[in-house]
Amino acid sequence: MESPIFILGCTKSGTSLLRNLLDSHPSLFCIPFETHYFQNSGYWVSYHTRRNKPKTLSLEEKKDNFLKMVKYMNDHENHIADNFTKGKWDLDRFKEIFYSKNSIDTKEFLSLYFEALYQSTYHKPLSKKKRIVEKSVDNAEFALEWRQIYPNSQFIHIIRNPYSNIVSFRKFKTIKNKFPLVKSIVYSMYNSFYYLHKNLRLLDNYKVVLYEDLIRDPTIIMKDLSQFLSIEFTKHLTQPTILGEPWKGNSTNNLKFKGVSDINLDKWKNQITNFEINIVNELFDHILERFGYEKLFPKKAYYYPAKNEKLINYMLNRAFWKLMPRF
Repeated sequence: MESPIFILGCTKSGTSLLRNLLDSHPSLFCIPFETHYFQNSGYWVSYHTRRNKPKTLSLEEKKDNFLKMVKYMNDHENHIADNFTKGKWDLDRFKEIFYSKNSIDTKEFLSLYFEALYQSTYHKPLSKKKRIVEKSVDNAEFALEWRQIYPNSQFIHIIRNPYSNIVSFRKFKTIKNKFPLVKSIVYSMYNSFYYLHKNLRLLDNYKVVLYEDLIRDPTIIMKDLSQFLSIEFTKHLTQPTILGEPWKGNSTNNLKFKGVSDINLDKWKNQITNFEINIVNELFDHILERFGYEKLFPKKAYYYPAKNEKLINYMLNRAFWKLMPRF
């Protein structure tokens, strides 16, 4: 547990898929949900969909936050929101281990938490040889903190074509088929791409994976990642699982798959709005250029309404976009 693996990336960029491809490897324990360690510990979090004001928490309050998350995962199921473990946790066993020691040391706290998670679902001690895999959308913001806690940690940052990402993110935020407010989507993507650039400058053992490459040829990418992580490649690494059971995906298209499929890879091209193209072109053109994504050109200006964008959301979205600080 001295060399954990952290998966980083924006919401709906492929982080769940990547984690679940690693899930079946015998030397890894992939935590099957986002722990949001820093948010639950009272840190100041700027990732917009997880934003959190700084607060000083006692050890008991911190532990209670983590217990609430496990209880929520045990009581609810939401496949699109990466919540697949309803009924999988032995809460009594989790509390017995997690509350067995009183410590303020961060690494000891995390070790106790990982041990409690493992035993509460597998009902046996966590081997010291197993490496922890954790993914949270706010991890990129705290990669330097993770490295400080675990000097031998490794990072995999998955990115997705910003045009495709903004469409999938928007569909994730859509309620009752109404075009949503874009503020949280735009700021979250901005945060993730900003820290991607920062972390690449400051951290070693930091690997970038393109979502499209992973979907088109999972075998090649997983072999490359196996080499990066110094783990043996097996064919199971191309079949996503969660806690060892087959995973059917969390696509916003609501389709279930037996394995990695590229059937929906370009579906976003028929779903993207002119407004979203304008947003990506102005904010993330450097991402398009750096990672070789083709630039699109909108057929209409940003002020044209999107499909199913009601008046109040239209006004709020255009006001936000007009007033948002630019580079």
